[in-house]
Amino acid sequence: MHAFANAFERRWFWIFMVIWAFIMLPLPIFYDTEYNPSFFGVPLFIYGWLVYGIFTICMIGVWAHSCLKRPEYHEFDDEEA
Repeated sequence: MHAFANAFERRWFWIFMVIWAFIMLPLPIFYDTEYNPSFFGVPLFIYGWLVYGIFTICMIGVWAHSCLKRPEYHEFDDEEA
């Protein structure tokens, strides 16, 4: 199955592409050549990466949960159970 096989795959492909494209932008919350302190003196981009990482992991969890509800992902389940 490829990314454009059905609407489910297309939707999640574009969601993850938008997430990827957002991280490629040279925003100061992800990339900074100067020291810009934030809370407790930690550079701002550290918090940006932490928030982005947590968001990405949450989106992967939502994707996995929605995948497990689809019938094609239960193709090899035991039918006796």
